[in-house]
Amino acid sequence: MLFAVALLEELSSGVPSSGAPDIEHALALSHTATAAVLFTVPGLVALVLDPVVFVLADRLGRALLVRGGLYAMALSFAVAAAAPGPVTLACAIAIWNVATGAAVSFTEATLVDLWPERRARTLARWSLMAMAGDFAAPVVLGALALLGAGAAGWRIAFAGVGGLVALLALAITLRPFPAPPATPDEDEPTLWQAVRDALRDRVLIAWLFGMALCNLLDEILVVFATIRVRDELGGSAVMQSATVGAFVAGGALGLVALDRLLVRYREHQLMIGCGLLCAASFVAWLVAPTAALSAALMVPVGLTSAPLYPLATAQAYARRPERSGIVVVAGHLFAPFALALPWLLGVVADRAGVPAALALLVAQPVGLVILAAATRPTTGDRGSRDSQTGAAP
Repeated sequence: MLFAVALLEELSSGVPSSGAPDIEHALALSHTATAAVLFTVPGLVALVLDPVVFVLADRLGRALLVRGGLYAMALSFAVAAAAPGPVTLACAIAIWNVATGAAVSFTEATLVDLWPERRARTLARWSLMAMAGDFAAPVVLGALALLGAGAAGWRIAFAGVGGLVALLALAITLRPFPAPPATPDEDEPTLWQAVRDALRDRVLIAWLFGMALCNLLDEILVVFATIRVRDELGGSAVMQSATVGAFVAGGALGLVALDRLLVRYREHQLMIGCGLLCAASFVAWLVAPTAALSAALMVPVGLTSAPLYPLATAQAYARRPERSGIVVVAGHLFAPFALALPWLLGVVADRAGVPAALALLVAQPVGLVILAAATRPTTGDRGSRDSQTGAAP
């Protein structure tokens, strides 16, 4: 059931991302203002409030934060559905962003702690569930467009997804929350002491930066890709959804393949191979002259980009075995970087055009290839069957 958190989180994040063109039109926003409402303002709020969430998780336990975060996500989407303007919408998404940090981050960390010897495969399957949510978002919006929802489609989607999140929150509340098999010793350092020590680990910091790079070929790509299909290639709302759907479908195939490939190959080898293929696929997509070809070329982009996040995240978690909460908190170091990206790309899109902003996203695969080549494999980064096989988590 915990894996369903990933599905609904990506479904909920996909509603504002895939619906960005309609939101932009309905609220009369510029590209920069759209990026601010959907990314920058919520990110600033999370930058301030996430440390409070981390303190609460350390003192009150993950179970309470995960359940409470899910209820807050549902409430925020109800507010977003009725938002009369950009300010209310930005505030609602900001609440959702903080709640997601509580619910999703610590759910993922719990799953990694439960199966530390298979962290890469656990994260691949977590990402696959997230991809299912990614795929559902454009399908829902496309279906609403076909059914004649028009400008209200994104509002209906917000309300519907909020209801699904509320149901999941109730289901998780009614069941015991799983705990890792090992419990910390009494003399083990507190979360914040351990985080201070972790920040001296240069390899961990490098992989946290790699995780931050994975924001590029995700919601940011979805937003600017749909705008490009609409404005540059003349694609309809259905074609915009098809482009995003192709990206997500390719990503799902990539994650299924990754789960199999981890049995035979090292994580570093897979990172370098996927990164190089991703860069080439992305450049080919970027020069596609028609909306139909753009949608088709999104499949290999998704196929090669999707494995990058679980591979990078597994390397970060491997630096602190069985203390995944440390990695979650330390990752906040790069929150300002992730926060600035959408706004900066929005400025580039307004001044130089959407294709110019999209071209900068190739930094993700290129950066991760360089990072993988420059660092040594961590413990557990083996392709042997005895290290990677086993029952599915």
